[in-house]
Amino acid sequence: MNIGLFDSGIGGLSVLKKLIETLPAHYIYVADTMRAPYGTKSSETIETFSREIIGFLMEKKVERIFAACNTSDSTLSKYRNNFRIPYHSIIQAGVSASKYERVAVIGTHTTVQSGIYKNALEAKGKKVMQRPAQLFVSLVEEGIFYGNMVEAVVKFYLEPFRKFKPDELILGCTHFPFLKDIIMRVMGNVRVIDPADELVREVSHLVLNGRPFVEFYVTSNPDEFERKIKKIGFRHPYQIKHLEISELEQKVVYFERACNIDGSFGSGQIDSGGTT
Repeated sequence: MNIGLFDSGIGGLSVLKKLIETLPAHYIYVADTMRAPYGTKSSETIETFSREIIGFLMEKKVERIFAACNTSDSTLSKYRNNFRIPYHSIIQAGVSASKYERVAVIGTHTTVQSGIYKNALEAKGKKVMQRPAQLFVSLVEEGIFYGNMVEAVVKFYLEPFRKFKPDELILGCTHFPFLKDIIMRVMGNVRVIDPADELVREVSHLVLNGRPFVEFYVTSNPDEFERKIKKIGFRHPYQIKHLEISELEQKVVYFERACNIDGSFGSGQIDSGGTT
């Protein structure tokens, strides 16, 4: 089975590492490092990038797609019911994993501004406080996971949640699980949710036999990307290939075919619940 994943950088590896343990498949992972970070760009721009990447994955004939980027996923909610193959939403996984009434959410600026987590959780009767934590992405991309500086940054972003007194905190960006140890320590007795755990649960019924392999397609320097994945201890067999932005831009036609749309933005309806 060929499985597609995509992210702006290495954050999606927090999803990939858990999926490989459950589904030892052939993975095609697009890291759009040339146009990163996604979280500070407009939702319209990210939707364009996401359509191109999914078009690329569809051309590669993947049989499932996992959104390993909350920011991208937040712009694709209108298309979730239209894909011809299973599409697993990291945001819907995070919403599904929530068990308690008072929920805190951290994510990139674009994800938080979209309100997609807040709206879906409030539709379930929950009380929600959300806050962007964009600097977490930069720390992870630089491979800085521990130390006094990281602890100070985490405290800065999470301190405002103290008065809200959440029961649980959703890590609404796939970069954030790399800082989970410090986040848990700062949050104390708050349940910390990594939506990737719910994604894995969704496919735990599938049985695949074989050896995992990952094809990484990187839009900037493959050597720099390899340095990063080695630093986080990624040890599964892989190959890294460079992917030109100009080539990606040509693949949006495959996205349009996959969704039965005419290519215009804004088609379809927003689905706060989503499907997988």
